[in-house]
Amino acid sequence: MFDNNYMLKFIEDVCNDIGPRESGTEQEILAGNKVESELKKFCDETHQEPYTSSPHAFLGGVRYGALMVLVAGVFFWLSLLIDLSIITLNPIFDMLFLILSLILIVAAINYLILEVMKYHEIFDFLFPKRESNNVIGTINPKNEVKNTVIFSAHHDSAFEFNTFYYLKRFGQLIINIGYLGVGIIFIAIILKVVFFFLSIEQPILFLIFGIIFVFFVPIILVYLFFHSSKPVLGAFDNLSGVAILLGIAKFLSENKKNNEIFPKYTRVHLISFAGEEAGLRGAKRYAKAHYDELVTNQTTIVNMDSIAKKDFIVILNKESGIGATHDPLVYEPLLDIAENLNLKTTLLPLPFGATDGAVFSKMNIPTASIGGLNLKEELPPFYHTRNDTPAVIEKEALGQFAQVCVSYLKFIDSQS
Repeated sequence: MFDNNYMLKFIEDVCNDIGPRESGTEQEILAGNKVESELKKFCDETHQEPYTSSPHAFLGGVRYGALMVLVAGVFFWLSLLIDLSIITLNPIFDMLFLILSLILIVAAINYLILEVMKYHEIFDFLFPKRESNNVIGTINPKNEVKNTVIFSAHHDSAFEFNTFYYLKRFGQLIINIGYLGVGIIFIAIILKVVFFFLSIEQPILFLIFGIIFVFFVPIILVYLFFHSSKPVLGAFDNLSGVAILLGIAKFLSENKKNNEIFPKYTRVHLISFAGEEAGLRGAKRYAKAHYDELVTNQTTIVNMDSIAKKDFIVILNKESGIGATHDPLVYEPLLDIAENLNLKTTLLPLPFGATDGAVFSKMNIPTASIGGLNLKEELPPFYHTRNDTPAVIEKEALGQFAQVCVSYLKFIDSQS
């Protein structure tokens, strides 16, 4: 069946020979080159598609956003101290401090929502541009092409999340608590500005807001050190998905004469995206460049991300943070296939973050994302930490996911 040893060895080789693969770096390029060299052994055609992005814009501004929130809180307190007559300054300074705090908090919130939570590239102009490459391998069917299936993953790796490594599950909770704290200070600043113009004095109310903000300061300080400057090995997230792409390609190549396995009418694209950890940059560039082709060729997409444990699969039906809803015409057959293979199958929404699959679903391309990460119930110790090494991957899981994908391919091809 599937060559589990080959897939696991690929993961180990990339980790040992190339190492961590920050988006837009030489290591990411080298990993893409290795993926292409492997795909060439099994595919009818392979190529790389270069693109430009500002990968540090996605998370690189988190610490600056946290700093702006802290400074906004300081200005809020200075305004409050004037109200309480603890410091004596011209009333114009009261308004000046409020305006400065409002500007800072609005800028921080816009960055956190638009760039980090919604994955828009609004602030990218503030960060340096870098080159990356998506890698595409193509396997043509025996007969005329009637539709296309894309199996995708990503070969870059994430920066280590200090909050996850040191604080474990509490670090995940802190993310939400931090958002709450920013929201509270934003409301306090807005109210104080309104009350200032209406000449309403409520110093006790705003003192309470100020005290609440002080309690949130330690959490906001955590955001200053949210992630390190060192990327992780990323064996689980997401060399595992890339290895499965190669395993699928190898399996189809070895079974080219098998009419029960090799597709008759369905073209297969095996795509390893760059820049997923930098805000889905690679997938977004590919989707924009190939949108008409994706629609015309009746393309469906199965994206894979973060596989480690055998006998277990998570199928995402939506990615709420980015506002993507996956297509039941894709995830329901996958669900049936996984259950028929006796895998413990969970259908759920992704509670935060996003996968490359979300890019295509937002463009109404039939897509689903599958993996082995249930962030709703647990935070694995190897997710975005230095513990993400080949040792966490059970090679049988790679074969099981490859089987799910090939079974889905057979299902699509049978409908042609």
